[in-house]
Amino acid sequence: MAKNRLKISQQITQVFEELLEEYLYGNEETKSLNDDRTEDRSSNSHFNSNDEYTLIKDFLISPCSCGKSCKDSLSFDEIAKSRNEFNSLSWVEKNAFMLSQLNIFMRYSDKSHSARQIKARVRQKFDYHISIDRPVCKEVFLFYYGETIGRLKRLQKHKLEVGISSTTHGNVGRLPSHACSEQDKGDIKTFIVNYAAAHGMPDPGRDLRHGKGRLRILLPSVLNYTSVHRFYELSLQSQNKPSVGYRTFMRCWQETCPHIVFSKPRTDLCMICEDFKKEINRIASDLDERRDDEKSKVYRKALEHIEDAKKERTYYNACSKLAEEHYIKLGLQNIPTKPKKANSRTIMQHYSWDFAQQLHYPYEDQQVGPIYFKTPRKAQLFGVCCEGIPRQTNYLIDEADFLEKDANTVISILDHFFTYHGLGEKYACLTADNCVGQNKNNAVLHYLMYRVLAGLHDNIELSFMIVGHTKFSPDGYFGLIRKCYRRSNIYTYEDLVQTVLNSSKKGHNACQPSRNYGTSANSHQLIYRDWSFWLLKFFRKLLDITSYRHFKIIKNKPGIVILKKAIDGDETKVQLLKRDVPFGKNRAFRLPSKIIPKGLSLERQWYLYEQIRTHIPQEQDKDMTCPKPIKPKPKK
Repeated sequence: MAKNRLKISQQITQVFEELLEEYLYGNEETKSLNDDRTEDRSSNSHFNSNDEYTLIKDFLISPCSCGKSCKDSLSFDEIAKSRNEFNSLSWVEKNAFMLSQLNIFMRYSDKSHSARQIKARVRQKFDYHISIDRPVCKEVFLFYYGETIGRLKRLQKHKLEVGISSTTHGNVGRLPSHACSEQDKGDIKTFIVNYAAAHGMPDPGRDLRHGKGRLRILLPSVLNYTSVHRFYELSLQSQNKPSVGYRTFMRCWQETCPHIVFSKPRTDLCMICEDFKKEINRIASDLDERRDDEKSKVYRKALEHIEDAKKERTYYNACSKLAEEHYIKLGLQNIPTKPKKANSRTIMQHYSWDFAQQLHYPYEDQQVGPIYFKTPRKAQLFGVCCEGIPRQTNYLIDEADFLEKDANTVISILDHFFTYHGLGEKYACLTADNCVGQNKNNAVLHYLMYRVLAGLHDNIELSFMIVGHTKFSPDGYFGLIRKCYRRSNIYTYEDLVQTVLNSSKKGHNACQPSRNYGTSANSHQLIYRDWSFWLLKFFRKLLDITSYRHFKIIKNKPGIVILKKAIDGDETKVQLLKRDVPFGKNRAFRLPSKIIPKGLSLERQWYLYEQIRTHIPQEQDKDMTCPKPIKPKPKK
């Protein structure tokens, strides 16, 4: 038994370390399009010195093509300096300089004089000079400045037709024939989103600032823009459709999906830690005499933050270790599969939970290109990990049966888990990430108080990870599922259930379907209830709940929650009970009203039938995943 537990622990630890290497170790910043497009003027503004030397020498030695001595007044150093200075100018500056010169060189007489006759001028004549006392021919003038005959003719035409006003490029205001259309941008966005759904993982830091208000999706660091663009091109080639270029693909990616990025080695997911690093670097480059004092202050603050994170991590590990010891004392030979009556065992148990990224199906390990431009059927994955066994129960919820990521969904899943998958412990220690909308809210706190008052637990402690330091056990189990998912062919919901079960050889990744989809694993349907509204009848809201990190509820102090802002912080007691409650140990009472999921919209049903059904080979699987809708297709 002990050897099996050690192997299981090593397997999970290995996956967890791989995730750390994949998402946490790297420092390279994504190269922006602007950096690629910016020309390095210093590199382009200098000729090769050897070639330039030979070019000028040969020019001075050779006779002038006009037959005059235009080159006699010029020296090597003067020509080299002039060409270098002119080449260092920008495109606009060169045009302005040449137009001013042409304005001086141009003859303004209407007549052309020769030895034999005088006639009306047909072409405008320009008298070129290096200086006022050094007239030269056009060839020498162009070489002196390193200018081309093409630009000179265009500027002469501009001078005659427009004047000396600044020139504008001929394509200004004109949309190129090969410009990226809105349809192309939409296809690129759909491709990237679906590609990320198959290969990405959500940011464990849960920091929305990195993703510009959206939760980041991290693609494996072995991928890059080039490899994804190459796959995008191959996908379109299989459909005989044109694809956009690499630069356009990158620009559309950064405009439409800035939250989908590549994980970088040694990435620190904590925003506070990153801010401290930037502040220290800024102070180090400052020449202020007081910079040492400022640097010391920032160092102290950074060390305090790291120390707080270490304390919370130590407490989390200690709870997991204690839960493991209590489970071993039960002396169970096999992992329990049958429900155990709540509050029936005098043990402590530690549970942690989290949402994973949704899974798409149909899915193949050799995925065809066109499906990346479509949105297959989706299933949400919510894991509750019992760290003492260890085992994670994964709630696999099809999009037709999913509400949304809110408190009612989380509470309904937790209530189902404790009823059918709990160990019957009297003392429960719970850990979750710091997401306010899902976990850290009054509804979840009220539900835990309800469990103690109803006699379902004697004591409950709820702890939240520090933002940016949220790597914990569920991530390791999700990694096992993702590994198996990428190497599987999945066409139905039942295939997806089997993939979750196959991700762990010893059954430490269990799967709980949300209802009966024809899967043998399902025995107890998940029921959603309106817990938030119902619990507010009996409990008050806790003000400033986000400032606290630890919440303790004990049987001997009914209706009171004990709060701490840090594991070693001072305790604060708050009474949240409004009035007498109808629930208690061995007392019958009415649970909150049920919430029935809306199911798939008619538009979504037709989309799956018309767009996704063709990617499923077997007719039976097609009818299970993408059946033909009963109602007619809605008109747009």
